[in-house]
Amino acid sequence: MTAGRDDQKLFDCPALSALKVISGKWKTRILWLLRERPYHFGDLRRTLSGVSAKVLTEQIQQLEDAGIVLRREITRNGVTFADYQYSDYGRTLIPVLDSLGNWGLTHKADAERANTR
Repeated sequence: MTAGRDDQKLFDCPALSALKVISGKWKTRILWLLRERPYHFGDLRRTLSGVSAKVLTEQIQQLEDAGIVLRREITRNGVTFADYQYSDYGRTLIPVLDSLGNWGLTHKADAERANTR
């Protein structure tokens, strides 16, 4: 490979592109919850204690913009709720998140062992 191609890979790093989609304090937590079932906005907010409505809205919007999450409006008894779930495309991210989480558990355990030596 030539140096120019290597430089381009660094500039357009595919791993960095992927991490940008899921980076943010709450995005991985949102995605973890949505893997089981759709959630209403209020349920997400209650479950993710500590997140403000503004930040949760921003993080979900970014996941929607990336095509990872779908927003569906449901009206019951004249009240409209927002429901969020993975898109089909977003579900392709689940095995990646599982692998990243497993690596994180191993890394954390290794770091804790290193600190106790």
